[in-house]
Amino acid sequence: MSNEFDYIIVGGGTAGCVVAARLTENPSTKVLLLEAGPDYPTEEATPDGVHESRYVPMRGHAPEVDPRHDWGLNIEMNGATIVVPQARLIGGGSAINGTLALRGATADYAEWADAGNPDWSWDHVLPAFRDLEDDTAPGVGIHGRGGPYPITRTAEPELARLQKAFVDSARSVGAPDCWDLNAPDAQGVGPVPQSRAGNRRISTATAYLNPVRHRENLTVRGETLVSRVLFDGVRANGVELADGSTVMAGEVILSAGAIVTPALLQRSGVGPSGLLAAMDVPLIADLPVGENLADHSCVPLMAPPREGAWSPDDASLQAVWRFSTSQQPDSLDAQLTMFSYLNVRTTGDGARGMAGAGNEGLDNVAGIGCVINKPRSTGVVRITSTDPAALPFVDPKYLSDPIDLAVMREIVRRGWRVLTAEPLAGLLDEPLGMDAETVADDEALDAAIYRTIASGYHFTGTCKMAPIDNGGVVDQSGLVYGCDGLRVVDASVLPTIPAANPMLPIVMVAERLVAMARGAAGPDSGTDQTHDLALSA
Repeated sequence: MSNEFDYIIVGGGTAGCVVAARLTENPSTKVLLLEAGPDYPTEEATPDGVHESRYVPMRGHAPEVDPRHDWGLNIEMNGATIVVPQARLIGGGSAINGTLALRGATADYAEWADAGNPDWSWDHVLPAFRDLEDDTAPGVGIHGRGGPYPITRTAEPELARLQKAFVDSARSVGAPDCWDLNAPDAQGVGPVPQSRAGNRRISTATAYLNPVRHRENLTVRGETLVSRVLFDGVRANGVELADGSTVMAGEVILSAGAIVTPALLQRSGVGPSGLLAAMDVPLIADLPVGENLADHSCVPLMAPPREGAWSPDDASLQAVWRFSTSQQPDSLDAQLTMFSYLNVRTTGDGARGMAGAGNEGLDNVAGIGCVINKPRSTGVVRITSTDPAALPFVDPKYLSDPIDLAVMREIVRRGWRVLTAEPLAGLLDEPLGMDAETVADDEALDAAIYRTIASGYHFTGTCKMAPIDNGGVVDQSGLVYGCDGLRVVDASVLPTIPAANPMLPIVMVAERLVAMARGAAGPDSGTDQTHDLALSA
């Protein structure tokens, strides 16, 4: 392998695969993509568990989980251990998630603009969404056609039995129908947009990276852990690997996700000066790296499925209900997500996850995830060691803002109404860890929420895109303040968490930021356009 590149991309996840594909469109640009987990260079080499979209191959979801694909992160809350799957393989979260491909609400991007990023309003991001999408939905001008990323929905007659029952029960308690949940500000219940082709999960590795691996200017290395970014003064000029070797580059792009990217920056001397002094890390730039951590917390309402309610051929996740609560009526702040299958045993002994509480002795459960889409509470990521193999301290501070607790109460109560309405109730045994009396009483419900709350695995915001006097770590083009030749392109830069599973917004952000990086480097001379990629089903 060459020891010098134009760009080093750290992290071959949802964003990193997009960045690598786009940068190498210029054949004179040499790019190295480093991924800490396994690299699967062909579709044939990719494990079936990654391809299969009917299951979510994460702890607490699928019956079998490959530990090589997960960082093994857990967090502590009120004395409980909560599992937080974080992808560690080529394609990142897009390779092991539930395939939900939601854009979010127009208000999300108004928030980004109001945070000091006028180039990130809805009018600016909509063209990027359209360009990346190959969406089967009707709606000329709203959805994209012919882009690299396929988006589809399950027709209602084809919904799995529990998914169809969820839709019908939601209707029975007042949910409006919504066939296209990616229409601007869409609310209601219906089939969720997903990044799949049939039952095949389509990650950004599949859609963006694999079709361009033949490019001679692209090098991909899996199972390669990065220790820190190297600097010449304040200019990033390479990375040091965990084995002590170094690789040099004209620019370093961090795409390791909202947990690993801030930890890597902190180990490299970019972060809060007090923390770096305590860790004996020489300071390069004093920035609030690791602050502003956001996540979609979730309270699971689960029950054992009755015989015949579910079969191994059923998809785990196909439908959601998205709505606004009375606490934040101008915000699409709530989502009920129906799970046909959550594995109890792969959650891990003594830990809790999306499968909920009171499930001891069971193999699997089904039910509703009650999700806060627009939390006000934010947390922190901090290194506790300079060892690159050591996970940082992560505290999302769920429900630390009292508005979030009131919002979660309302979401859980609506979720309970759906769970206990026909036809869904007829397909499930008694709910686990929750009952009608608890749901009706504020104090009892609050205690149950704290006892069962789980992560939505949607961490964002730890390298906030904003002016430096507004808590920013990067500017509108992803450049790290106080540094030269260093960008962040991943979920870390999102100023606020969108009202959506963040995968599709991350792809959009990667597309826009890499275009800005290429523009800063000068006009491209190449003609090998990833935009023309067509997915072969």
